[in-house]
Amino acid sequence: MQIREAIPGAFVGLAAGLIAGALAALVGQPLGWALVTMVALGLPLGALGGGFSLLVAAGRLPAGRFAPVALYWLVAFPLARLVHETTVSLVLTGQVRLPPDLAGFLAYQGIVSLGWAIGFLWLHERIALRLRAAAAR
Repeated sequence: MQIREAIPGAFVGLAAGLIAGALAALVGQPLGWALVTMVALGLPLGALGGGFSLLVAAGRLPAGRFAPVALYWLVAFPLARLVHETTVSLVLTGQVRLPPDLAGFLAYQGIVSLGWAIGFLWLHERIALRLRAAAAR
């Protein structure tokens, strides 16, 4: 297995971080805060997305099916958001702070993860197809 097989998922996660940072800047957050959001969300989503791609490439998860993607992100997305939340609080306040209602936060992120899984799967499959086609040439 090669590291290039992680590219589709890593790209989707990093792109999501870039978009989150751009949206933060668009709504008027200071540029530094927007950059923190971009990095603190993009890196965990990129790493977990790349991990997903590697699991698919290794045959541990089936490609193109929603249920395995949804189950993967049901755990991975709340984890990425928790990393984002604690990193942002550390950078902005100098203290690591967990959300006040951690169980509620994780439950809500689990619900949101289904929407993320739909978009992730769609983009992941498109990017993976293009990479496979380019490699076959």
